Amino acid sequence: MNIVMLDSGQLAGDVDFPEVKLPKFGWSQFVALPAEEVDERCWRADIIVSTHTPVNAQVIKESFKLKLIVAAGDNTNHIDKPAAKQRGIIICNVPGLTGDNTTDAQTICEQVVTNINAWLDQQPVNVVK
Repeated sequence: MNIVMLDSGQLAGDVDFPEVKLPKFGWSQFVALPAEEVDERCWRADIIVSTHTPVNAQVIKESFKLKLIVAAGDNTNHIDKPAAKQRGIIICNVPGLTGDNTTDAQTICEQVVTNINAWLDQQPVNVVK
């Protein structure tokens, strides 16, 4: 299982994501990723996590293993929802939080992993329609 966090630098403070409930997984985390590198970094991802970096139709198309996109915060405008829906990819978010302060940012990190774990248990939460 490959998880890619595109832009952890968009979250305030020095935040830490807890461990995912998997015995074996890869977690690639980028502070910021230029748009032209997103395809290259995500093509093998099963899960993409993004605060604001666009996850467009091209990224979704080329990420052949992609099954879940998690918005690290309330906003999902940076995710191409029709392209994800067409591929049957679930989109989750963290309702009501933006990551502008350290406390909320840490809560977002914890909720992102909760969303991933719930999806792994085949009971996704905070699903965006």
